[in-house]
Amino acid sequence: MDILSIKEMVAREEEAFRSGVTAAKLMEAAGEAMTHRITAIYPHARKILVLVGKGNNGGDGLVVARHLASSGRLVQVILTAPENQLGELPRMQMDSLRRPFPNLEILPWRDDLDFPGSDGVVIDALLGIQAHGALRGTIAEVVAKLNAARAERFFRTVALDLPSGLAAYEKDRPPQDRDAAVVADVTLAVGFAKEALCHEALSAWVGRLEVIPWSQAKFQSVPQQVLVGHELARLLPRRNALSHKRDFGRLVIVAGNLGFTGAPILCAQAAQAMGAGLISVVTRDDAAAIVAAQAPPEAMVSGWPKNGKTPEVVSQASAIVIGPGLSVDAQTTDILRAVLAVGCPVLIDADGLNALAKNLELLREAKGPVLLTPHPGEMSRLIGRKFAVDERESVAREFVDKHNVTLVLKGTRTLITALGQPFFINTTGNPGLSTGGSGDTLSGIVGALLAQGLSPLDAARLGVWLHGHAADLVLAERGCEEGLTPTMLSAHLGAALVSLRAQAVESIGLLERVKTFR
Repeated sequence: MDILSIKEMVAREEEAFRSGVTAAKLMEAAGEAMTHRITAIYPHARKILVLVGKGNNGGDGLVVARHLASSGRLVQVILTAPENQLGELPRMQMDSLRRPFPNLEILPWRDDLDFPGSDGVVIDALLGIQAHGALRGTIAEVVAKLNAARAERFFRTVALDLPSGLAAYEKDRPPQDRDAAVVADVTLAVGFAKEALCHEALSAWVGRLEVIPWSQAKFQSVPQQVLVGHELARLLPRRNALSHKRDFGRLVIVAGNLGFTGAPILCAQAAQAMGAGLISVVTRDDAAAIVAAQAPPEAMVSGWPKNGKTPEVVSQASAIVIGPGLSVDAQTTDILRAVLAVGCPVLIDADGLNALAKNLELLREAKGPVLLTPHPGEMSRLIGRKFAVDERESVAREFVDKHNVTLVLKGTRTLITALGQPFFINTTGNPGLSTGGSGDTLSGIVGALLAQGLSPLDAARLGVWLHGHAADLVLAERGCEEGLTPTMLSAHLGAALVSLRAQAVESIGLLERVKTFR
């Protein structure tokens, strides 16, 4: 799905208005769609507090408040401006809210507002995408109080379209003060993802990004895309009843060493959950017995021969993952060279990347496609220097163009690209992924998709999205990010696939939704 500037998004709205879509119906469609997302993300939240500004973003909030009240939630609306200062559309939405819910609390902002506890949700409907400049006056006060209460009371914050205050900032000059904008757990972008929502430097305010589709119609592709479920759902095809385990590939995981035996095990668990037909783990010879004792029983475990000869199982691989826990020494370099000579797709991660950083010429020897999955530290080693957060895209593009690889540069907004391809920016995941072994799990997921025949770019796009979505499902189930483990991620990959495929038929856009209204 396209990433647009705020100016481009306004132009799309104006085009819709010229075609006969009214602002009131578009607001109703957006509010209904956002309510559906909120209740899906926080199904157990009962108390909802909606902070309403005087503009159209406040009108969106009032539509959401009405639909949430209709679903049985306890809703309270807080007005941050006198009611007689509301714009025309918010006034209409206020009437639509009051008629069916005359007893719903609609109160003016006050300093001693009682925010909900950890089982509640606060909705930021203060300022929309056309609000410019730094926060000031009452809105600045509200945002500061909201952020402080969020940190102290542990409720979740959902921003409608854009966290209030963030429109004033760009990726190369993020806020220096936390309270310069609302700190959201989830941002629901209306229509398209806006540029500000996709920058790594601004992700601390945006949180998880959900996009409400603008239309089912195809738009001209732009150089930046966000990954969304309904566009990814068909990348992994339905399985044929007449099938065999070899139809789903042999993934070989070359990983692990004494003291680092968990990495290949986590990788194999994820690959198994992602549907690889056959899984072989080849580890350092001294560690093979330990890995075999703990690996999934379905995985075949062996050691890399000390004589350096490439094992037959590696030569027969459909795809290879190399690097997690392998250590960095001369043998790792030799193993990497042998793996790249096989000719199948190769995913290089962790110690494989560290070995590659010292021997970049190995990429020229690769007989098949190569996919790299570095975090920022590993990427720095690959290019020989540290880089700033606002250089992520330029660094990735330069490296891909020079070495003709598919690249997954990890981060809150993990980006994926390949030679001649746009940047694809991920929208799923949460802070629970910030734990050891999460990257090993991602390698297993993407490796399994490579083994099943997906191209490196498609395997990376789908795998990264599913990895984050599984984490989001774990969070919804547990209620907290702390203690989320890679093993939990693998256990939720089946549910993530089911959820992904359900989204394939839920892609009705706002413009189509408007047409269903009377």
